[in-house]
Amino acid sequence: MKKLLPIALCAVLAACGQTRVVDLDDTRDVATMQDVMELEYRDWEKAATNMTDSMLKSNALTGVSKPVIAVANIKNDTMQRFDTDILIKKIRTTILKSGRAQIATNFTGEDTTSNNVRNTRGNDEYDQSTFAQKGTLIAPNMSLSGKMIQRNLKLNSGWFSSTDTRVEYYLQLTLTNLKTGLSVWEDEQPIVKEGDHAPTW
Repeated sequence: MKKLLPIALCAVLAACGQTRVVDLDDTRDVATMQDVMELEYRDWEKAATNMTDSMLKSNALTGVSKPVIAVANIKNDTMQRFDTDILIKKIRTTILKSGRAQIATNFTGEDTTSNNVRNTRGNDEYDQSTFAQKGTLIAPNMSLSGKMIQRNLKLNSGWFSSTDTRVEYYLQLTLTNLKTGLSVWEDEQPIVKEGDHAPTW
């Protein structure tokens, strides 16, 4: 009997350590994901959809001939460490699929290959006829910038109940016409959660 205890304990620990892959294409599977106080998949999806819809419906892109957008700095001013490209990539993809604008990847340093290719002109090791000609890069005429903000508010629901926290996230974006320097579209998307174990500094 004593020999069986370690085996049973190992089996229990192994079961506790199992992971499950969530099928993000399955609505029911996504709905059963444990609610968390941090930003997660559903938050990114909803925020990206709402902000992109707002931008496209505002007709801000119609005021510029052949709009080309450079994504400037999107600041993460929350109490979590994450790359804001998780969100911005979804917004950029939706804009490109809409056919309403193009995205400049070279100007902001995101894609360094364009500059590297041009800096290699004149190198005898390369066939010079295969290089992109001068004057072919397209400069952006619009800039998308913004930040993600977080506020924590304590909620006291009673004498004997534990104190929960309301976490308010705000995604703020601004689209600027680079010719005039004027903002042509701005919006804010709130994401509000309540519970315990809120992200803090």
